[in-house]
Amino acid sequence: MKKISYVLAGAAVPIIIFVLYFFFAATPAKEKLMEAAESSTVETTYPTTNDVSTNVPDKLIYAPMGDSLSAGWIVEKEEEKFTSVLADELSKEFDIAIDQKGIFKAGEKASGLGISSIEEIKEQKPDLVTIEYGTNDILAHKDDQSLIQFEANISHIVTELQAERIFIVLVTTWNRDQKLSQRYDDVLFKVGAKYEVPVANIRGLWTTRTDTIDPKKYPNILDKKEIEKDMHPNTKGHEEIAQRIFQTIEQPFSEYLNEKYGINK
Repeated sequence: MKKISYVLAGAAVPIIIFVLYFFFAATPAKEKLMEAAESSTVETTYPTTNDVSTNVPDKLIYAPMGDSLSAGWIVEKEEEKFTSVLADELSKEFDIAIDQKGIFKAGEKASGLGISSIEEIKEQKPDLVTIEYGTNDILAHKDDQSLIQFEANISHIVTELQAERIFIVLVTTWNRDQKLSQRYDDVLFKVGAKYEVPVANIRGLWTTRTDTIDPKKYPNILDKKEIEKDMHPNTKGHEEIAQRIFQTIEQPFSEYLNEKYGINK
């Protein structure tokens, strides 16, 4: 019996030694395994401003949309149009060339050229678009449904261009009918507020002043028309329109260019 006990005790000793060895030797191995697992975890990092690769273009593209005002009636020189004056002002402010494109035509409305030119404007890949419609839409006004349709048309143009990350500014009307034009201007402000689009209010340039409208200086511009009754802005009027738009968009457009290209004034 003692012999059997000795045999069993002798067999147990190696087993105990093996268990103790495994316990103490395996612990560092486990720790190393956990450390390895932790070190292989992928860290998500976000680029800082300095890490972002900005591709500053050689020039910005400006695409005005509108009617005879955007077309430059009734000034004599291309550089006197409000679109040209605005482009020149922006070029100086941001120290970059401005390439003018756009689609505009005298007598046009938001319901006509405004809607039909959306895709072509997109193809021009503009950074800035001025939407100057409403003046001729007023001439086609019939009832409140006309205002509802005008709002729908302007909203459609705005949302289509916003989807392309284009900076947009709406421009109020320039029309002899002050009462009705105010209603259309109100629609523009409503759309601007809804879609967070700036609105350049040029109303006071023709309702409270006369030095911005002096068509008698341009007797040869509009053939077969009673030019004395014409309402189009003169050279000073176009300059003032450009300044009003510039003042409206200077800060938000600067933020847009900084975000898009890293351009700072």
